[in-house]
Amino acid sequence: MTPQADPRADRGRRGLAYTLITPENHYVSRLPSLPGAHLVKLVTPRLAPARLAQYLIRTTDTNAVCELGEEFEHFLYGLGGAPGVDDGDTRFDLFGEGFCYIPPGARFTLRTPADSALLWIKRRYELWPGLNPPAARGGQAREVAATPTVTPGLTRRELLPPEDAAHDFNMSLMAFEPQIGLPQIEIHDEEHGLYMTSGGGVYRLGQDEHKVQAGDFIYMGPYCPQGFRAGEDGAEYLLYKDVYRDGF
Repeated sequence: MTPQADPRADRGRRGLAYTLITPENHYVSRLPSLPGAHLVKLVTPRLAPARLAQYLIRTTDTNAVCELGEEFEHFLYGLGGAPGVDDGDTRFDLFGEGFCYIPPGARFTLRTPADSALLWIKRRYELWPGLNPPAARGGQAREVAATPTVTPGLTRRELLPPEDAAHDFNMSLMAFEPQIGLPQIEIHDEEHGLYMTSGGGVYRLGQDEHKVQAGDFIYMGPYCPQGFRAGEDGAEYLLYKDVYRDGF
């Protein structure tokens, strides 16, 4: 007999300006360019007004290879196994929370061996007069210094240089000590893609509050009221935010 989902246990939600997707909500899709990989579309531009796509990719007993589209910029973040990105000369290893940024126009290949998992963000780069797209870059998240914020107990690791206006988005690892939260309810023009990497807490989204935990994903559209407080074990999440552009 096929197991049935219990609607009462489902935490996934679609609000006016946000979407919360939990592991129990995952629906496996596939792409012709990634044969053998299981792909969960956490958000794509079909969810207006999102300007990004964010995928969760897993391989089991087979390898998967994919050319990263030159018309897009890409950010990849390792969650397990030993995936990597290379162009024949340069390689970025994604094992152990490795990450990389690939600019538009660059010819790189994503290689995901068996038993790998990663997050893949892609979007169309927004040109700005006088600025060229950034260069490819990568590293290990835990080797990036954690920077204190104005809120004691909240630190951030900036995986892309936030002072570089050539980048049209930032990627930050936000780490909260137990019971620490954001200092205000934010309402702003920037959109977010948020993936919970550890711990949990309560997220305020619009007028709603939701318990969140590791493996959850939240898309927040522009001007979505938002706030967070970590639970008793603290929390960390990987945060995408579009920056340095005026929305036109």
